[in-house]
Amino acid sequence: MDIVFIDETFDLNQTKNYHISIQAGLNGYSFSVLDPFRNKYILLKHIAFREDLTPLLLEEKIADIQDNDEFLTCEYKSVLFSYQSPKYTLIPGPLFNSDKLRTYFEFNHYLDDLDEIHYNMLRSTDACNIFVVPAELSGIVSRSFGNVNFFHQVTPMVENGLVNRGGKSPQKVALVNIYGNYADVLVIEGERLLLCNTFPWKNDDDLVYFILYVYEQLKLKGSETPLIISGEMQKNSKVYQMLKSYIRNTGFEKRNDYFIYSYTFNDVESHRFINLFNLRLCV
Repeated sequence: MDIVFIDETFDLNQTKNYHISIQAGLNGYSFSVLDPFRNKYILLKHIAFREDLTPLLLEEKIADIQDNDEFLTCEYKSVLFSYQSPKYTLIPGPLFNSDKLRTYFEFNHYLDDLDEIHYNMLRSTDACNIFVVPAELSGIVSRSFGNVNFFHQVTPMVENGLVNRGGKSPQKVALVNIYGNYADVLVIEGERLLLCNTFPWKNDDDLVYFILYVYEQLKLKGSETPLIISGEMQKNSKVYQMLKSYIRNTGFEKRNDYFIYSYTFNDVESHRFINLFNLRLCV
């Protein structure tokens, strides 16, 4: 379902003073606008895609959105673009060499000739996240906005998890972000990243199995280690109730209180666009 929330202070003639963050993948295109003078998010829009969208059709869809959406044809002070994909590789900072991006990436994934390699330095854990964006999609975004900083969706998840959540407690915590038919799973202990992985899932049983598998492999106790969920999961969903039956302290991620959010956003579940809002923590 498409959504749009606009604060009454948003001024279409002042976008050159605003920051825009964008998140796109096969399941949808979302963006938020931040007024840096008040550190307040004043616009949130999500355009849902049909489930059978192919990568080629995704590029066409995004090009059409950016050419015709009244908010996206404006000029912004800065542009952050996050591409949702299960294809990424984390490399420890001391081992990282920017001349070996392809080698690192191909540890875990095949590099398509049409893929463009990018990387994000993870300041909170001295590591590098190497990922790809389809070259055509990268070109479409860059032509629309000019200077764009590209990110992977795991990057803000790690930064927020370790700094905002892990920095406040030494307790082990499992974090799960749901997008489409994928789940990004982090396990942190204080400011240490113990695990970062992504699992594909087709049904509720798959998702529950993979999360419980992580708990088993890391010897986490469902009665002690909290499970914090963000992304596309509803509070009244069957899978959420299934998880709570196995992991007592299961709940939803809260928005980072570093930012202020328009009251209009109260009509959308607060855990849904966590990574989109937290992109600003990565620059």
